[in-house]
Parts: sequence; C-alpha cells; structure tokens
Amino acid sequence: MTKQIGVISDIHSNYTAFKTAVEYMKERGITEFFLLGDYVSDTTDTKETLKYLHELMDNYKVTAIRGNREDYLLGQRKVMRGESDAPLWLYNSACGNLLYTFELLSDEDLDFFESLPISFKYECDGYPSITCCHGSPKNSREPLLMNNGSAKNWLKKVDTDYIVAGHTHIQGELECEGKHYFNTGSTGIAINAAGQAQCLILHGYDETEPEGPCWKAEFLNIPYDVDYVIDAIYEKGLMDKGKWFAANNIFILKTGNDYTVDLLKKVASLQKEATGQEVNWPYIEEEYFTKAAKIVGIPDYRQRA
Repeated sequence: MTKQIGVISDIHSNYTAFKTAVEYMKERGITEFFLLGDYVSDTTDTKETLKYLHELMDNYKVTAIRGNREDYLLGQRKVMRGESDAPLWLYNSACGNLLYTFELLSDEDLDFFESLPISFKYECDGYPSITCCHGSPKNSREPLLMNNGSAKNWLKKVDTDYIVAGHTHIQGELECEGKHYFNTGSTGIAINAAGQAQCLILHGYDETEPEGPCWKAEFLNIPYDVDYVIDAIYEKGLMDKGKWFAANNIFILKTGNDYTVDLLKKVASLQKEATGQEVNWPYIEEEYFTKAAKIVGIPDYRQRA
C-alpha cells in the first residue's frame, strides 16, 4: 500500500495559504505531515498560523523542525535578555518585518521554536529513510540549490537516499547517483508561482510494489486568496513597520519574482559607496532602499494604489 506524507515549508505567517494547503491534503486523505520551518514573518497572520499549526499537531501525526526565521527570532530574544550583543531590531526596511513578528510572539511560542530540531531522519519499516531539513541538515540558513552543486554535495554526505528541504522557495527535484533531493518550494511566499501555495506529497512504495522501495514527490501549486494577504499587510500595520521589505514581499506575492538578494546587496553597496564605511546591519538609511529598489526593479508598494 502506498504511504502518503504531506510536506509544507516556508509558511511565513501566511495562514491563508497554509490552511488552503492543509485542507487540500486532508481531502486527499493525508494524515501525516512534515513541517519544515519558517512558520512566521513576512506576512501578518502570525498568531493564526501558530494556532492552526498546533491544532494540526494535536490531531494528526506531525513532525516539525525550525527554520532560519525561528532562529532569527530566538536570537532576538537573547538580545532582549542581555544574552547576546547582537543589535536590537528597529522599525526600518532592514528588520522592521522581523520586529513586527517578534512582538506578536509569546515566550511560549519562542520556547516551542527552541524545542524544535533543525533536521531529522524519517524512518518507517519497509520504506527508505529520508533526511528532512529546512536549509541543510546542519544549518537552517544554508540553501541547498539545484544549480550550484550544494544539493548534490549534501546528497553525497547523508546516509539516506532522500533529502527533503525548503528554505530556497524554489520548488523542484534533483537526482544524483541514485539519490534524490526534493524541495517543497514555499507555501507562503512562492517564487515563480504567484498566488499559489507550494507544497508536496511524498508517495512511498514498499518492496511489495512494482515501484518500490522508493519515494516519489508530487509537487503542488494550490491557488489561495492572495489579495487578502496583500491587503492585510497594509491594514494590519506591517507596511508601516516593514517598509521596503514589506513592499518587496508584496512584489513577490503579486508576481512570483524574487529580487530580495539583489535588493539587499545593492542597498549595502549604495550605503557603503556613499559613506565610505562598512555597513553595520540593520542600520541602513531608507534612502538607500528607495534607490536600490528602483535599480533592481521593485515597484513602490509602500502606499496602496
């Protein structure tokens, strides 16, 4: 009998997309889920997302790990407690989005994040083992990309024939020397899939079936009410606090195009050129975000049209 597991990653507080993906999977008969991190930040519905996540964990078999966003938030708690000399976040384009999310979280929420591992090995009798992670098995911030050798390198390192990950927001699969890498894409802020919640279903086959023993990925792109998510960024105050980073996220939600890395690199280079000093993140002047956004091609969504 085929085993099915729903895999969701990179929700980014997009409760609407998260619920849409889960309800679709439940209608398909899925009763087991992997949740691969980055549950919050970037959109507004942090509390709703976490409430729904816990309800899912209470009623279904769920294995969850934390992503780099959860690590960032835990790091800021250490700063607030005087346990780290990293900078405090402030409401600007560099980190206002994260501060907005941080202020919606309770200590209980942060304790929950801290309890989660960054990777796990899934083992089930009759099926191949799977390494599950957000970024890489050792680092939530390390992207496993299909075009630069990083995914292949990790396939060679792990003691399983399968890796399932998120983080990159780039959905797809890669085969290397009989091993397989599956990336879910992003449920909450998908690249190349505007207005769709990306996720996947793992179909497992044991030795009794012609295909097995193996896992195959069914990649999903499920439409949801993205206009609500965009409207909420304005109506719930995230735009006022996240500024250009919030505008950038609206651009991705609307188009599926992600210029985030280009934006941040250009911002840093513009401020360094203007001041002659290395950038001390997150102390970035807004004028450089405005100039950088124009250069890389991100529209000014800071005011609703």
